[in-house]
Amino acid sequence: MKELILKPKEFTTIPIEAEVITPDKVIGKTVEEIKKQPVYKGNKTFELQEFFEVSGETSEDINDQTIIVSGDAQHIKYIGANMTGGHVIIKGNTGMHTAAQMTGGELVVEGDVGDWAGAEMKGGLLRINGNASGLLGSAYRGSPEGMTGGCIVVGGHVGYEVASFMRRGMIVIRGDAGPFLGAHMNGGEIFVFGKTAKRAGSQAKGNGGFIACLGGVEEILPTYIIDTEYNPTFMRLYMQQIKALGVKEADNFIDTPIKRYRGDLAVGGNAELLVFEKA
Repeated sequence: MKELILKPKEFTTIPIEAEVITPDKVIGKTVEEIKKQPVYKGNKTFELQEFFEVSGETSEDINDQTIIVSGDAQHIKYIGANMTGGHVIIKGNTGMHTAAQMTGGELVVEGDVGDWAGAEMKGGLLRINGNASGLLGSAYRGSPEGMTGGCIVVGGHVGYEVASFMRRGMIVIRGDAGPFLGAHMNGGEIFVFGKTAKRAGSQAKGNGGFIACLGGVEEILPTYIIDTEYNPTFMRLYMQQIKALGVKEADNFIDTPIKRYRGDLAVGGNAELLVFEKA
């Protein structure tokens, strides 16, 4: 595996838009060519080397390429945006739009991420070891579709409107989830091991989509009605898959009873809130 190492030089109060930090944009290029790739600060264009120390090597094969961002990148936007393969490791925090519209590969954030991480994601694996801000895996304003594929695993908490307009894919949240989780959801699976805030599943249509609230719910919308309490076999399969992603606490929910609520009846939806009860 060839490793290209990018070390941020200093923090800037004006964010840097660096869509070039993705395996797709570096394969087949020399380190000197990469240093001269364009990034944006405000309304001005700069070379990547203005803000990063660049070293390492590149590959001709995207699946043999790793980019390591070594240092605090909370002021850097669009890292891994539109990536189709390869690996990106961010050893610290990172900014908005990380892995936005990603279709393949794996991106790991060892710290926290800003808003819109994994926005409209279509494939691949996004791992966030820290916390994620709002709109994770969501649709951009005016778009009818958010996340349509892939998997997001968050080690900490997430903010507001996560997975809005979600269509397919899976999101696993080991901490708490903010308000309006899965708003307008129409497919896909969300698992929250912490507590789920108010208005989860607001205006969700269904299409096989569900939100599994493993750590309880602050408040269930009155437009969701309970229709059964059961222990489905399919949940064991999901928990085994989630455990394989490194979420060990999934073991605690393999044989746990579930209360199933259906809604959002305000929009004629048939989505599910699966609220786990203590054994």
